[in-house]
Amino acid sequence: MIRKILLLISSLSIILGSCATSKDKKSFSYFNNLPKDSVYVVKDAFSEEADQKLKPGDVISIRVSTLDQATNVLFNEGVFTTATNATGGNGVLQTDGYKLDSKGNVQLPLIGKLNLQGKSLEEAQGIITQKISTQAKNPIVSLKLLNAQVMVMGEVGRPGPINITDRKTSVLEAIGRAGEVTNTGKKDEVLVIRTNNGMKEHVFLNLNDIAVIGSPYYYLRQDDMVIVYPTNLKEKQVRGALRGIEITNLSFGILSSSLSLLNLYFNLRYISK
Repeated sequence: MIRKILLLISSLSIILGSCATSKDKKSFSYFNNLPKDSVYVVKDAFSEEADQKLKPGDVISIRVSTLDQATNVLFNEGVFTTATNATGGNGVLQTDGYKLDSKGNVQLPLIGKLNLQGKSLEEAQGIITQKISTQAKNPIVSLKLLNAQVMVMGEVGRPGPINITDRKTSVLEAIGRAGEVTNTGKKDEVLVIRTNNGMKEHVFLNLNDIAVIGSPYYYLRQDDMVIVYPTNLKEKQVRGALRGIEITNLSFGILSSSLSLLNLYFNLRYISK
């Protein structure tokens, strides 16, 4: 009898051991296929075609410097204010600027109404500079898109919207600003979702591979979505959480029953004596 009970307890230990989750292998670094003694050269994937294009609802900052102080004040202080704020620990988004209406038009001092829809920042800057040149001599114009954002989700430290007001923002930079990939995230399985001509494009990027720098999706566009997928270990943890609780409860039940049987056996032996 004792032998049978001990065999049952031993089997229970084996079952519990087999249910333990082992840590899967994963990479903890980026571009880990690049030999240390090599120089990798790739054509920059960023191009004028990939530059951010202005659209209705965008808010742009215009800073003008001319010899006419009154002109400077008109452009640099008479601004539109929006309530949009940045989140995700990336600071507060500057909210002063000029908003493009539903048709992509913007109303500017001295110049009047301009249609900037579909124009890159560089193209819009050239158009505005040319218009101001008719009112002031040798103007210097700088343009910045204030409300450009991408969404970074999944296995990162701080999921949420990331401001990409800079002309060039890579997926690696956006992930870094979102708190980096967590220990349970896949660097070789990062999904970029992009809206292009009314269609949703889905592309997986492998940040372990140095060749990803040449991908047209490496540099992000406004409203892109970046999703870092979980490792197999994380998936097993999530899917197996309830199952693990059930197994644990069952195991304790079996152990408790085994101890009760063992106690009963010794009591019967004591009574028989």
